[in-house]
Amino acid sequence: MNKITRLTFLAIVTSLLSQSAVAEEASLSDRIQGCVKITQDMARLACFDQLTVKHNNNSVDLSVTQLGAQQVDSEVTQLATQQVESNVSQLTAQQIDSFSKEQVKKTAEESAKEIDSITLTISKLSKTPYDQWKITFENGQKWKQKDNYKLSLKTGQRVILTKGSLSSVYLQKENTTKRIKVKRLK
Repeated sequence: MNKITRLTFLAIVTSLLSQSAVAEEASLSDRIQGCVKITQDMARLACFDQLTVKHNNNSVDLSVTQLGAQQVDSEVTQLATQQVESNVSQLTAQQIDSFSKEQVKKTAEESAKEIDSITLTISKLSKTPYDQWKITFENGQKWKQKDNYKLSLKTGQRVILTKGSLSSVYLQKENTTKRIKVKRLK
C-alpha cells in the first residue's frame, strides 16, 4: 500500500474509534442523569455503584434509562430494605436492649453496681516520642497517656484509675491529687 492509502485507512479507523467513544460517553452521561433523578439515598447509591461496576467491566446490561428511574428506585429500595431487615434480625436481644442505653438515667441499683475507680499495679512502663507514658499493668491491660502533664511513675507502683466525665479516664498515684488523662489500648 502506498502512503496515501495508509493515511486514509488510519484516518478512517481513528474516526470510527472516536465516534464509538463519544457514543459510549453520551450513554454513560444519560445513565448518570438517571441516577441523579432518584430521590432515595440508598437507591441512588446503588444506582451509582451499578454504573461504576458496568463502566469498569465495559459491559452494558440494562441501563437506568431503559428500566426507568422509578422501576430502579423501587427495586433498589426493596433490596436495601431486605438488607436492613436481615441485619436487624441478626442482632441479639441484649444488643437491642443495650442500644444507646447510656442516655437513660440509671437506677440506684445499676449505679451501685457500676465501678468508678480501680487500683492496679504497674508492671511495665515506656515513653512515646511525645514524652507520654505507655503503661502495662499486672492484669495485662495496656494504657496510654493522652495529655501532656508530667507525672513520675515507676514499675511496681500502685495507681488508681478513675472514670471522669464524657468517657474520660484519669490515672493518679495513691495518696496524691495530681493525675493524667489516659486511654485504654488493650
